[in-house]
Amino acid sequence: MRIQCPECKNDKKLEQKDAQVGKWFECDYCGVSFEITKVNPDGTCEIKIIEEEK
Repeated sequence: MRIQCPECKNDKKLEQKDAQVGKWFECDYCGVSFEITKVNPDGTCEIKIIEEEK
């Protein structure tokens, strides 16, 4: 499973077990932190930025 950084648009690979609402990640490319806000039935995730790049 992959999610796309809302800031730099690069993909981040996730394990299926890590796709949980409330879980947050940091982009490996730009450093922005984002949180999963919804996991859709088709397996896609909705995310929002929680911390701008450092």
